[in-house]
Amino acid sequence: MSMDPSAPRRRDLLAQSLALAVLVACAGESKDAPLPTDDTGTTGGDDDSGETGVDDTEGETGGETGGETGTETGGETGGETGGETAEPEATCEGAGEPLPSTCAATSGDGEGPYYRTDYPERVNLNVLGEEGDEILVDGRLLDERCQPVAGATVDLWHATPKGIYDMSGDFHCSGRAITDGQGGFCFRTLRPPPYTDGMGGFLAAHLHWNVLIGGEKRLTTQTYFSDDPKLDATTKPADLVATVEPISTGLGRVRLEFVLRPR
Repeated sequence: MSMDPSAPRRRDLLAQSLALAVLVACAGESKDAPLPTDDTGTTGGDDDSGETGVDDTEGETGGETGGETGTETGGETGGETGGETAEPEATCEGAGEPLPSTCAATSGDGEGPYYRTDYPERVNLNVLGEEGDEILVDGRLLDERCQPVAGATVDLWHATPKGIYDMSGDFHCSGRAITDGQGGFCFRTLRPPPYTDGMGGFLAAHLHWNVLIGGEKRLTTQTYFSDDPKLDATTKPADLVATVEPISTGLGRVRLEFVLRPR
């Protein structure tokens, strides 16, 4: 039996055709394969992970929003709002007033039983930080010729907001000042209340004063408040009744001018 001389060639062509068909099929499967996903099922890739994971969330939200909220809001609230609501600073300024042309000696009043000779020199008399309305006592000491008296000792003591006198070593609501070159002295303290007199009545609120020069008492007096409902103004000399001028919430100013009697 003789072989067809063209058979080997047909087999080669068939093998080449089958190989070409396999290559084409493999190329098609590779082109249509799905992209890989991360653990959440989101399609990965440079575009998605770059914009969503970094720029949008951390860049714009974390940077711009966090920056504007944390810096601008915090700055405006803590700076502007905090500055506007802060209480104004109070200073002593009574000694800077023009001197009067005529002077009458300040009326005297009782010293009372609670005076001490060892008050510390200081401005702030609320040494215990007790709550209550504060007053800035802005004073000046003059002689009978209306000239400032420098170097005099001014002692102030009064009842606490609870209506008692502190006789401890704290010297709460009491202190001493030395008049300056303009005769000025100043205290910041708590406004005292009226308190019972022990006989069923009330004593009007008051401040106690002693003025000394060279250790000698030159004036002993008291100061009362014009808006005190317990004050009977008809029983007190007019020059001992002072007006409380409001400075801010919980703080008022009392302006005083003491004039010494001639020697």
